[in-house]
Amino acid sequence: MAIGDIIVGIDIGTSKVSTFVGEVNNFNQIEIICSTSSKCSGIQKGKIVDEDDLSSAISRTISEVEDISNLQVNSAYTTIPGKYITIVQNSIVKDAKDKFAGISIKDVASAIIQVRDIEIPEDKVLIDIVPDKFILEDGKAVDDPVGKFSSHFTLTAQIILAEKDYIKQLTSIFKKAGIEIDGVVPISLAERNLVLDNNELNDNVMVLDIGAGNTEIGVFNGSTFVYTNTIFLRRR
Repeated sequence: MAIGDIIVGIDIGTSKVSTFVGEVNNFNQIEIICSTSSKCSGIQKGKIVDEDDLSSAISRTISEVEDISNLQVNSAYTTIPGKYITIVQNSIVKDAKDKFAGISIKDVASAIIQVRDIEIPEDKVLIDIVPDKFILEDGKAVDDPVGKFSSHFTLTAQIILAEKDYIKQLTSIFKKAGIEIDGVVPISLAERNLVLDNNELNDNVMVLDIGAGNTEIGVFNGSTFVYTNTIFLRRR
């Protein structure tokens, strides 16, 4: 993200669709410019049961934020319930191209490409890579290895997979609303950075989001995203 970038996020819940528009500030944080929501009954127990209703709700929120912000919205990030997510832990060892010049941005980018090289089941699709730890040759773990002098480093990461059919359905719905999907983010992973402070980000934490029809669960072992799922509310 660069300063001044506009980021749009759409959260699809059981009872409503919420859309947020933010701008990246000088501290590389996203400041909310505007937000809106629209009632929607297109999802029941985590399943999309009415694509047209959901698409219409997305379109309404997009029109509203465009009027408020005076911006044209063509694409957005969106959330996905933990029910449809599989987390695969992976790690690779990467040699620095020039150990005397320090680990470069290209070295890190290459490592992230390599760590995603896993066998993906036919019914899954890769939606995100979450770099976890960079461990230098002396065993020291760092958040950012760029510029560190080390002949090699180990990258551990979480490979986020989603059910292919759900992603196809979601893509179709957004297309009907005239919106492209920039990325799909697990709900609990998105909320982690919102509800935890800098100290808590390194703790072992479970994040619970109790919604109108279901509860989202996210479990984090320090910086490691280890588990997510969805519990559905039983209605009598």
